[in-house]
Amino acid sequence: MKPFKALFTILLLLISFVLGGIFFDDYTQSFINNTPLGGNTIETTSLQDVYGFLQDKYLYPDKINDSQKLELGSIKGLVGALDDPYTVYFSQEEYNDFQENLEGKFEGIGAEIGIKEEQLIIVTPIDGTPAYKAGLLAGDELIAIDGESTTGLTVEKAVTKIRGKKGTEVKLDIVREGQEGVQNFTIIRDIIDIPNIIVEEKDSVGVISIAQFQEQTAQELSKEIASLQNKGINNIVLDLRNNPGGYLQAAVETVELFVPKGSTAVIEKAKDNKVVETLKTKKSPLYEDIKLVVLINQGSASASEIVAGALRDLKQTQLIGKQSFGKGVVQSIQSFTDGSVLKYTVAEWVTPSGKAINKEGIKPDIEIELTAEDIKNKNDIQLQKALEVVKGLK
Repeated sequence: MKPFKALFTILLLLISFVLGGIFFDDYTQSFINNTPLGGNTIETTSLQDVYGFLQDKYLYPDKINDSQKLELGSIKGLVGALDDPYTVYFSQEEYNDFQENLEGKFEGIGAEIGIKEEQLIIVTPIDGTPAYKAGLLAGDELIAIDGESTTGLTVEKAVTKIRGKKGTEVKLDIVREGQEGVQNFTIIRDIIDIPNIIVEEKDSVGVISIAQFQEQTAQELSKEIASLQNKGINNIVLDLRNNPGGYLQAAVETVELFVPKGSTAVIEKAKDNKVVETLKTKKSPLYEDIKLVVLINQGSASASEIVAGALRDLKQTQLIGKQSFGKGVVQSIQSFTDGSVLKYTVAEWVTPSGKAINKEGIKPDIEIELTAEDIKNKNDIQLQKALEVVKGLK
């Protein structure tokens, strides 16, 4: 092995110890040999020094010699040290779960998990799922899973812990804004098979809810709007609440249905605020003259924020609800021969008018709070306002 390659390998192995270490509570302090610092202090603090020290002194040398486990730990530690919740290294099994989620069918509770300011939160409790029926809300802080603290837990680890076979239970501890103390939820897992588009007719208005942006979402949406128009309905409420995102291309194709050909749907900016790509609509719009209002909330993220931002900028579409989540970064995928995958951040999204989405989110034109009591009583005041506004459009 070449000296440089050997040193690099050692450095990677050591990251799992330095960055992926385990931190203990006061409980462990009574077991520590409280020898004062000094005397045998190691001269430097390089990763190689720590690795060499552990090889010599650590009680379980077989763990240090488990190169496969250390290599996986070192890669995850390296990626985790970037402090970017959207840059993630997946094992083959983890990536399969990730793809299943985008396809809309899996076993679990039906809640999209995210991270904001280093705190795991419920981004989206999907309508009709165990999470929704149990009363979880977008924005709930997830502080424990089955009695174990989520501090330092990645989104992927949290999802792995929450998912499980149909009929089994998972216990979640939640902190909710505006309410004191910790709320405890015991949720029975089920098969989550999400209908991606749901259409309802309310007061001569078509209400179209999109769960997430899958590959064929724009085509499915187009068929539903055409069906409504055949019934004489030309007022549409596009409900993107609790839509965690999905495929970028599907978002652009959705915008394409409503705005002139050649319009900028979204801008990608990379390092140093440099424009990497301007994604434009490529087809003439099928529904440019339709009367449209869009609903968003704290669970609207990523691709749904792109659609909402573009429709407001390009079509002056009114947005109603609550400020969106603020996930405005672009990830690319790199696969490896062992089936593992690295999802890494390459750029940020900006709306056509130049507004950054990431961390800031999209603020609605008409802000309306939907309380837990409203949800319990099925009093959707956000939708009621959207119906009122769209019927008043000329």
